[in-house]
Amino acid sequence: MEFFDLFNIPMMFMEGIINFIIKPDIQNVYDFSNLVLSYYLFSALAVLGVYLILLVFGGIGLFKLAKKQGLKHRWMAFLPFFNTYYAGKLAGETQFFGQKMKRVGLYAMLCEIAYVALQILVMVATVISYFPQYLTLEATDGVLIGQPNSNMPAWLDPTITYGSLVAYLMWFFMIIFFCVLYIAFFRKYYARGPILLAFLSSVLPFRGFTIFAVRNNAPVDYNDYIRRRTQAYMRSNPPYGPYGQGPQNGPYGQGPQNGPQNGPDPFDGFGGPDGGNSGSGGSDDDPFSEFSDGKK
Repeated sequence: MEFFDLFNIPMMFMEGIINFIIKPDIQNVYDFSNLVLSYYLFSALAVLGVYLILLVFGGIGLFKLAKKQGLKHRWMAFLPFFNTYYAGKLAGETQFFGQKMKRVGLYAMLCEIAYVALQILVMVATVISYFPQYLTLEATDGVLIGQPNSNMPAWLDPTITYGSLVAYLMWFFMIIFFCVLYIAFFRKYYARGPILLAFLSSVLPFRGFTIFAVRNNAPVDYNDYIRRRTQAYMRSNPPYGPYGQGPQNGPYGQGPQNGPQNGPDPFDGFGGPDGGNSGSGGSDDDPFSEFSDGKK
């Protein structure tokens, strides 16, 4: 998938480059055709190099994570499409609108295959449409542009038009499955910020780098992680007052041994009677002890 996402970037500038920089050298339809086809070729080769780098980085990340969990068939981490399926195996069971989904990696892989197949079909049809025998050079706003002539095969234009439309629709469904997959994946391997990495992996073409970045992380239970962080936060920030009495202070800030306090305001500085340290109690074994230290 990343190949076509990246390939669209140079294609956005193709028309401007042709019209603004190279148009004085276009003398006939063969010059125009050779220019466009050469641009497609060099853009594809450059993007292919970037895609292979992403594929290798992502493969290394998936391979190391799978090795730690003892999963078999780790070679799939380095193959297009199969790496999506393998990421699903590492992510485990996922949730989709509250429903459990066990094979999100498979569904994402099938959508990715269909999307790539449609994009290849559209690309081939587009390249064929620039063959010189199918074009006539015409001046449009003072610029020489190749326009389709009567020799153009009838199937090319609908293939490009409707193929692109279906490809975009398939991209939409693929992104949905990718979001479900990589949110579950990074909840397991980067619980501190799964949404950002899932966005970079699903919507933007950076999943190779994001997966490589978490290759050394141990899997965690996301719900348990959030529960422990919430408990740690509550310990370090105990509620006060008649509607939220803390366990150490009793109602209205009174101590368990001293009875009601009529002295200074217990809310002074929001620190309670002990200066804000009553909720600490972290230990060296507590992985969230940094949340229970007093403010310094």
